[in-house]
Amino acid sequence: MSNNQYFIVEHQLSLNVEVLGSDQLIPDEANFESEIPAPFRMASDLANIDSHSLQPLKLNNETTQALWGYLQAQNLKINTLLSYVLSQQDNKDFHFQSTSFSAGACYLKQQATPFSLDQNVRLKIFIPEESAAIYCYAQVTAINDDIVELHYQQIREEDRELLIRATLHVQSKQLKARAQQRTSL
Repeated sequence: MSNNQYFIVEHQLSLNVEVLGSDQLIPDEANFESEIPAPFRMASDLANIDSHSLQPLKLNNETTQALWGYLQAQNLKINTLLSYVLSQQDNKDFHFQSTSFSAGACYLKQQATPFSLDQNVRLKIFIPEESAAIYCYAQVTAINDDIVELHYQQIREEDRELLIRATLHVQSKQLKARAQQRTSL
């Protein structure tokens, strides 16, 4: 699937965008895997566990509903702690806000430091709604007015799946909010 085939959702996420020097290349897959900071790897792994392990639990009696509530509370505690750990990875020197994102690219408003077309960047994407963060590399593929388009060049497949889930969750919340607005009119 090419980058432009992913669903794009308008939503602000915190980003760290560090421009690579002209002598720096995007690492190959083996080097990339070895340089991913531990909190990013852990966040991705925990998000994948969350999405796969609790779904099969059947809620057909009082005991399983109580167990479900307990597991959700424990999950919330872990996610709160994880969100704090990930917030420590947000470097204010490279901080931006996305205007929109997808599983193939993210978009941000250009600030004082101008970006150049085809520039490579190290990118950290913080997704608090999923208690997750993604470490990847991207390239500036378009600059339209003041919006910079960053297409992911080196990203783990499980992180791309996390971005797909995040876009679906954001879209679902946006659709529910629109439906509530219509009914309240």
